[in-house]
Amino acid sequence: MSQLVTAEAEPGVPDDTEGAGRLPAALPTAGLEWACRLLWGGRDDVVVTRRRRRIPAGFRPTEAYLVLPKATNARLLVPLGAPRAAATALARNHDATSRKSRLVKAALSIGVRLRVAQRLLPARVEIGLTHGLTPAARSAALLSEHLRDLFGRRDLEMAVILGPPRLNRKPVLQVLSSQGEVLGYVKAAWNDLTRALVRNEAAVLGRLGGEARNTFVAPRLLHHGPFGDLELIVASPLPNALRPEQAQVFDPPLPVITEIARLGDVHAAPLAASDYWRGVEGRLAAREGQITGDPLRAVVAHVAARHGDTELRFGTWHGDFTPWNMARLEDGIFVWDWERCGPAPVGLDLLHFLFQSTCRFEGRNPERSVEICRERTPGLLPLLDVPMGSEDALWSVYRMELLFRYEEAGLAGAIVKKSRIHQGILEMFESEMEA
Repeated sequence: MSQLVTAEAEPGVPDDTEGAGRLPAALPTAGLEWACRLLWGGRDDVVVTRRRRRIPAGFRPTEAYLVLPKATNARLLVPLGAPRAAATALARNHDATSRKSRLVKAALSIGVRLRVAQRLLPARVEIGLTHGLTPAARSAALLSEHLRDLFGRRDLEMAVILGPPRLNRKPVLQVLSSQGEVLGYVKAAWNDLTRALVRNEAAVLGRLGGEARNTFVAPRLLHHGPFGDLELIVASPLPNALRPEQAQVFDPPLPVITEIARLGDVHAAPLAASDYWRGVEGRLAAREGQITGDPLRAVVAHVAARHGDTELRFGTWHGDFTPWNMARLEDGIFVWDWERCGPAPVGLDLLHFLFQSTCRFEGRNPERSVEICRERTPGLLPLLDVPMGSEDALWSVYRMELLFRYEEAGLAGAIVKKSRIHQGILEMFESEMEA
């Protein structure tokens, strides 16, 4: 097994000095330790050190990363040896939401470019390889070398985007030239849930083909394949767009939603007789025997009883259509993160856009968010040719879909406790069923 050398363990994480291979189930699926194990663990010829610990004898230093903002709250790892690439990674990372956070990020970007931050900030990760590896062995051992082979250029660096805990949490790698040009983005799937998501996204991007549609552009699929225990999808660069303006956050681009809905067959059917509902029943059956007292079973039965006979229009949805998964540019709208794209009732993308915007940017609880959004949907759903009288069914299906995602993520080990959205939606269904 590869070695993981740490000077100070993260809270709740064992201070391992070896055994950095497959992620044990008991370890948290978040944080710097987790990222190190996923990206550099599992090989005898790789060693990982932290907090400027010396690379052990028999290994030679190969690459190093600065951990930002700090080791106990790792959100971004930038390459220490390439200040221009590191500065670009910071500038193109839009995780900061508050004005104070954006100012701190801007100052860090300047400090990294001037090599000041590298000297002052202690949190770092250094990678060593055993001496004498062949180029093929280096490519098999080190993810950055593997990416250099994929892109066919040696002047390549990578930044590791961890971000906050999410349902589909996985490392995202920004691939850059040493001069700071963004070459692409890589998602690294590490469990059954995230592997299914990246496989779906690879299939969707392959079908879209990187061609401009009438209302949107999607990334081009550059590569899809394994690297050790990980499964990678590589996509073309995203545009350097700023965070969405306040007005755009609450302004869903209906022409894009309409075109996405028409990517496949569009037809009308009762909810309970649809292929989408058979997929819901399949997801429920896949959980059989894995959880005691599955709350989804009662929720699915409740939605079927109330809305199974409701006729809906079915088409394709993006699956995570939000203001932060798109860039509204002068020459069009660029849409990414297609991993949950698939057949669904027309209108779910609109509900997701409105609900997520209200929760994230206004900080409302789930019940109040639905109330606010329902004030807008009667005027917007007809523009998508959604049948009259189907709004109640759509909101029930949408909330059920969110609940499935949270429960599936919990079962896969991607999240360890219920978020306020998860808990709030569950309570909404419980209240309805009691009534």
